[in-house]
Amino acid sequence: MTFETKVLADSISDRDIRLTTVEATYPRLIHSELMTHRVFSRNSASTRAIPLATQVANLLHNPFIPEKFGINQPGMQSYRHLAGLKHEQAVDIWLAGRDRALTTALELLLGREAMADLLDYDPTTEFANGATLKDEFQYIKEMLPKSTDSIDLAETSMLNVHKQLAGRGLEAYMWHTVIITATEWDNFIGLRVHPDAQGEIATSARLTEIALDTSSPRPLNAGEWHLPLVEPDEFDDEFDAIRASAARCAAVSYNRHETINPAKEFERYNDLRSGGHMSPLEHQATPFDNIDWFIADAQQAVTRDLLAVHALGKHYGKHLENTEFLGNLRGWVQHRKQVPYEQDFSQITKES
Repeated sequence: MTFETKVLADSISDRDIRLTTVEATYPRLIHSELMTHRVFSRNSASTRAIPLATQVANLLHNPFIPEKFGINQPGMQSYRHLAGLKHEQAVDIWLAGRDRALTTALELLLGREAMADLLDYDPTTEFANGATLKDEFQYIKEMLPKSTDSIDLAETSMLNVHKQLAGRGLEAYMWHTVIITATEWDNFIGLRVHPDAQGEIATSARLTEIALDTSSPRPLNAGEWHLPLVEPDEFDDEFDAIRASAARCAAVSYNRHETINPAKEFERYNDLRSGGHMSPLEHQATPFDNIDWFIADAQQAVTRDLLAVHALGKHYGKHLENTEFLGNLRGWVQHRKQVPYEQDFSQITKES
């Protein structure tokens, strides 16, 4: 893996409001920065979902390594960077940190005793280096218990800690894939393609800007659907296409979003709805119809009248901007908004 942004679906409504879905790959350590952008609908790879053996293999063969190591200075950004031998030393130390993290994760599953015996190191003061882990990976993989295995911990030195904790220490060294859908991109580009932004998120934002600039949106009318990861005419039934798109967007959690299996996808869609996992249903959307626009225009007219009567000033002018939004998309209706109780899982559980 490396930095990449590609457009999965690009649409434009009859009112020239563009809706774009992209797939972005970037270092896991900047994911929290992207999560601050609330106008984005997103689903992403999950440390809790991807098997630890897969994560270990990825980090042994393709870890994230910073291209630049900034020199410490006041503020949140560094404008001077290590070079030459100093840079190489920083890379070596970074990779040693990866090896420590990998050793810790594997010890949390197999136990220190088994790992130390297998790789011949003192677990109280040492860790297994990357070369050794690569050489022994296939054997280690065979030793790792599967999630379906029943382990009697009293009969083994294993700890068998779940990946939702055992894998967390690996995240600084991971590449991360996320699917993002939005109508509003300018603020993200403006903030993140900026000298004050962290270099890694600036790189991702620049690639996103290029992807948006070089893509041509497909015109859609009300009733027609923006469907990431679904090919045109792939399904005869519109709802089948919506369900498949939602299920495939959800499958990015496992990095399996490009695997096609409609029967399993329809089952996954049902599980998403019944379990209250609505975020994958935010990527499918249709343009506002005449009634939606009538309501939006009426809300704006009422808001303008209230502002004029009460002379509330610019501070309340923000309400004028919100009438075209339903959820976090402007001028588009997400499939999520068609699901009863999508905003309150407690109501779904009462109905079931």
